Amino acid sequence: MRQRVRKGILVFSALMFPMSFFLLSPFVIVLSATQGVLNGSAMIFGLLLMFSLIGSRLFCGWLCPGGAVQDFISGANSRHWNSRWKNVTKYMIWLVWFSFIVFLWIHNRPLKADFLYFIDINTQYLIIYGIVMSIIYLFTLMTGKRGMCHSLCWMAPFMVIGETIADALHIPRFRLKAKPNNCVSCGKCSKVCPMGLNIAEMVKSGSVESKECINCLECVDGCPKKAIEFGICRKP
Repeated sequence: MRQRVRKGILVFSALMFPMSFFLLSPFVIVLSATQGVLNGSAMIFGLLLMFSLIGSRLFCGWLCPGGAVQDFISGANSRHWNSRWKNVTKYMIWLVWFSFIVFLWIHNRPLKADFLYFIDINTQYLIIYGIVMSIIYLFTLMTGKRGMCHSLCWMAPFMVIGETIADALHIPRFRLKAKPNNCVSCGKCSKVCPMGLNIAEMVKSGSVESKECINCLECVDGCPKKAIEFGICRKP
């Protein structure tokens, strides 16, 4: 039941993406910064960072329209795309991208806040939207399940930073908890993980901790022995 609800929310999120794209775009925030404006996407990215202090990456697993689109495309390519070097590229891209935005903010100060700035469906918007959707589609088609999340996502680093800050400050946040004594090594948790994580191995180790976990709870619901729980708690 829980996964039906989650997937239903993701479908709705994907359908609303043409409108919510204004607030999640990696390009609109740059165009706004050139005019010295803190636009809606800048504020949303900041809110995602703050939300992740408690909610970890629930947004990625339950609300992200880009993630929803990738889930649909995975029907054409269901292989997993997950490794240390594949995962690190998004942080390198994010660092260059965000540093450029900060440079523009400093260069064009004083800044003014305008949540609705650039919210207008015109030719420029349609071109930007088309480019981003094409990148998501083609990259996922080539790489497999949640390939964008692993290698190119511009939002994930904000939430990973939030998780890291929460753990450093001992702030309780949403996380998975392993019960290794219940595990029978059936591997079902790893098979259903959309991020291609070796959940079974982590459960056996007693810690289900990964910066790539999107908190979709597929592993929790797929485990026949209830060897994985979830809740809000401090890092062990």
